[in-house]
Amino acid sequence: MSIQGLPRTSPGLRVTGWARRGQTLLMTRSSTIMVAAAVAIIVGLPLMAMFAPLPHDPLRPDTNAIGIAPNGTHWFGTDGNGMDIFSRTIEAAKLDLPVALAATALSLVVGVPLGLFATSGKLGDVIMRVIDAFAALPIIVIAVVSIKLMGGGATDVVLAIAIVAAPRFVRLSRAAAMALRSARYVEAAAAIGCSPIRIAFNHIFRNAYGVVLVQATLTAANALGTIAALNFLGVGVKPPTPTWGAMINDGVSMLIRGEWWAAAFPTIAMLLAIGSLNVIAGAIETKIERVERAR
Repeated sequence: MSIQGLPRTSPGLRVTGWARRGQTLLMTRSSTIMVAAAVAIIVGLPLMAMFAPLPHDPLRPDTNAIGIAPNGTHWFGTDGNGMDIFSRTIEAAKLDLPVALAATALSLVVGVPLGLFATSGKLGDVIMRVIDAFAALPIIVIAVVSIKLMGGGATDVVLAIAIVAAPRFVRLSRAAAMALRSARYVEAAAAIGCSPIRIAFNHIFRNAYGVVLVQATLTAANALGTIAALNFLGVGVKPPTPTWGAMINDGVSMLIRGEWWAAAFPTIAMLLAIGSLNVIAGAIETKIERVERAR
């Protein structure tokens, strides 16, 4: 049989009819399950720390149980001070997640208005020059210096993270404002005498809030990583208050002796939280794209 006589094969299989509907339904359900799990992690961990009875006191060491591997009594084992790692990992979520979300909210509240009004004029030029100056510096350096100047503590960490994250919202909202200010409905609003504030928030921001919301979710994920880095360096919240970064720092010294659990479990919890925020951001972006296609 010659090569020319061989049956032709299509480069890919086309899924049509009920098979296509089933594939779409399966993808939608799996995405919904992932988003639901992500929301459960972000909401459930702090709620568990606040209301669920923990098996051990996260602030009280047990001198008879130092460096114990995971077992039936200490599910995640104990650290070098005899503190229960499971209880401290859950307790750390009560601080790390709210701090990341609060810092993101503060940076959004500050950054969005600045970006909306930085499209033109001398004020806009000054704002963008300051933003460019911040962008030239390493994020972690800005955060460390800010916390050192303010003295430390959860409130100071929120302010430091907000200072670092606000320029992202300034740039994003400014780009949206510059792209939409020539739209006909914006020009019509200006023609009938709407104030610049009303145009900025009621006409421009209303049509750009989707990308801002996606950026806010991603910023919260980045804030969690920055908070962990600060606490790992010993700059953030002071011990014995448990934080994921400080727990990882304490567990690193135990890795030399093969005691992996002290650093592994808080790392897993932090990665789960960051991954969950990224899943939520992806779901929001997908929803916005569907709405835009439906228009």
